[in-house]
Amino acid sequence: MHHVAYVGAPRRTLALTTLPLLLCIGLVPRDALAQTAAPIGGPVSGTASATADVAPPPVAAPTPAVTTVTKAPSVATVAAPLSADETADAAVEKEWADRDRKLGESMTLSGGTGLLRTQHAQGGAPGQIRLAFTTEYFSASFLCTREYPCRDPRSGKLVAGDTLNHIGGTLSLGVTFAKLGSQGAFEGYATTGAYANSSDVNRPGLLQVLGDTTFGVKAYSPIAKTLHLGLFAELMLINGTGSVGLSGSGTSARFGPAFTVDLRELDSHPPLRFSANVSYNLDNRGQVVQDAEAVRGTPITRIERFGLNINRVDHLDVNVGAELFLADEHVRPFVEYGLAIPVNRQNYFCKLNNPSGDHCLANDQIAPSKITIGSRFLPWKGTGLSLIAAFDIGVTGVKTFIEETTPTPPWTLFIGAGWAIDTQSRPPTVKTRNVEKIVEIGQSRARIKGLVHEKDKPTGVANAIVSYDAHPEITSMASGPDGRFTTEELPEGIYKFNVRADGYRDAICEATMPKGTQDVTVDCVVDALPRIGTVSGRVRDAETQDAVPNASIKLSTGMAGGDLSLTSDSTGGFRFENVPPGSVTLAVDADNYLAGVQTGDVKVRQDNTIDVQLRHRPKTSLVNIGKTEITIKQAVQFATDSAIILPESFPLLTEVADVFIKNPRIKRVEVQGHTDNTGTPERNKTLSEQRASAVRSWLMAHGVMPDRLVAKGYGQEKPIAPNVTAATKAKNRRVQFVILEQDPATDTKAAPAKADAKKAAPNVGF
Repeated sequence: MHHVAYVGAPRRTLALTTLPLLLCIGLVPRDALAQTAAPIGGPVSGTASATADVAPPPVAAPTPAVTTVTKAPSVATVAAPLSADETADAAVEKEWADRDRKLGESMTLSGGTGLLRTQHAQGGAPGQIRLAFTTEYFSASFLCTREYPCRDPRSGKLVAGDTLNHIGGTLSLGVTFAKLGSQGAFEGYATTGAYANSSDVNRPGLLQVLGDTTFGVKAYSPIAKTLHLGLFAELMLINGTGSVGLSGSGTSARFGPAFTVDLRELDSHPPLRFSANVSYNLDNRGQVVQDAEAVRGTPITRIERFGLNINRVDHLDVNVGAELFLADEHVRPFVEYGLAIPVNRQNYFCKLNNPSGDHCLANDQIAPSKITIGSRFLPWKGTGLSLIAAFDIGVTGVKTFIEETTPTPPWTLFIGAGWAIDTQSRPPTVKTRNVEKIVEIGQSRARIKGLVHEKDKPTGVANAIVSYDAHPEITSMASGPDGRFTTEELPEGIYKFNVRADGYRDAICEATMPKGTQDVTVDCVVDALPRIGTVSGRVRDAETQDAVPNASIKLSTGMAGGDLSLTSDSTGGFRFENVPPGSVTLAVDADNYLAGVQTGDVKVRQDNTIDVQLRHRPKTSLVNIGKTEITIKQAVQFATDSAIILPESFPLLTEVADVFIKNPRIKRVEVQGHTDNTGTPERNKTLSEQRASAVRSWLMAHGVMPDRLVAKGYGQEKPIAPNVTAATKAKNRRVQFVILEQDPATDTKAAPAKADAKKAAPNVGF
């Protein structure tokens, strides 16, 4: 119930003695609610002990994990491969390991699984139930300041200080009730809260809210190896003021997507998880105080607005959070940032001479925000018990108050506990292995310790698969990060190992195990495959996306002798083999098209795709080669007061680049930037230099060699028309390409000499 003073409203206090009672509700051990099966563990005979990567997960069962049969003291048994039943058992163990891990998920203040406020696009397993209780505390003076004084109801004077105390508690219940696909799920949740605020500069001095309730549902599922997507929706039932019961007009809702990137799912297992929520809050809480304000004739005070958690407008909430997992995930520190962007759907407009002295949203666009630092603690992993401590720090909305939004406290302390219960019972697991091979070995057993490394290099090769050549019944191994592996105890004899590693040729190494218990070492040498890649792609028309066949393609690697050439096929396709790794440049030329240049990176042992799009050569050329200048018939367009080239000038500059590529006799050109006399000479000089450099960079990125271009800005120094009218000033804003060095023309058809720049159309548009 929201409690605010107005005519006829009874005054009530928060029964703080109920908070310990609420806390005790959840203090029920998991053992009393669901039977906990014994942990499953124990090694399987016949597995390599070299690394943890290939050893089977620890399992235990009510019966022995391995059954062995011996003929005599001098006989040892070798386990047979896993049966179909054993494979099924392993799948069950993996499923339950995942369920146990999900018991560590905790609830947000609104009920869904996540951090304190940011929901994860992850959650529990179907059949798991969560219960949580979180208390919050705050005490400070921040609502009455010199800039925002409050009127003391006793004396009627304005005061610049107050004493505000806040305490509350939230009880949450959540259930994961159904699967979504193979790895996703649906969860439902509900929360109810009670909190109280006392202030010495308000009447009544105590404000309390009892029984506001939230019901929510969330669906989530992985969409990539580490990326998860969720959708949630919440309905908030708000109690009225001065009476018991819900306020229908105050009913609010919140909905939006949740995103989670869980790096623990990578092979390298980084202990990090990131989540983000963007939700829209249909907030109608302001409706619950309308009657009180009608009786008073004025809006409620900011102290009452804070104490009753009243917003008069909707808000778009953005929450992001990061979580770190330490001490085998027993300790989980996290940090969050939350921003509430007001959205005035209600068309609420406060009075500029507001009695409370608060600003109005129409004049001050302030979005309340806060940073949260905290941690969860799982004292006993697998029991479902978790503890939380967190600290809010107000960022915006703390010192500047808006009539339409709730003030943000400078800090708030949260302490709570949660419990997760799995209602499904773990099935009994019995693992047996049949002995299929008996080997006479006397009393001699030892291990082989090996190192997998590249030829002539001492550094080990990690994750190489090492298998027994003549003993398929013995499980394969994987080398560790240092390239080393260790076998199980073996009888005397000769052992051959097949070695496979990504990026290397398959190899065989051999070791002889003598009698006795002395370990044996062996070197397994592998040869690296050539470190090359391929480049493939298609040449297409930039406008129609049609294939361009018979295009001449030159691939340059920047290395001596590293250039390759070929022609595109009838589908525009091409493929270069044996390309060394690194950056490459593709220069493409085709009949009736401007030359095209595309860069890319080549990765080792991969088919790297680089597509090229060509522009049709225009029927009327916009670029001509004169004796002293390359003239252009259109302007190079830039963003206002900026050196950013606008996209509409790309076709023109593509034609300029084509002239350079098709005319190697032009050795060196000065790219000049010019302006009119608008602004200061210093600013015009700087702007012209920046724009000339931008044009030079664009041409270099499209195949023109850097040593053929020089950029220079002249500002307003060289006008070609009087700076009088808008038209003449436009003529002075230009880019020019002045030829500094060139060889004599040999092909007049390919590069016809045209009039110099002075006779060409002016280059307007700077």
